[in-house]
Amino acid sequence: MAKHSKADLVRLSLRRTEGTIELVIEDNGVGFDVREALTVERARRGLGLASMKERTELSGGSFAIPSDKRAGTTVRASWPLQQSQGSA
Repeated sequence: MAKHSKADLVRLSLRRTEGTIELVIEDNGVGFDVREALTVERARRGLGLASMKERTELSGGSFAIPSDKRAGTTVRASWPLQQSQGSA
């Protein structure tokens, strides 16, 4: 993110909440147009955001990228935790 965002602050958190595990990456960079970044044409150029989204969803998770030009970016991926089947 820092490479393209021109951010001077990046926060990374990985936390377990009730029923989920969540990865959040936030920066204070320049932001971008998410729709444009996730287009098929741009996704063919490399393993960027579209690939992250696809891999998260294929592994049963959800993926979101709220971003606004000049307001930074947040990448959020979360996965449901599987409930254990009974107790021993």
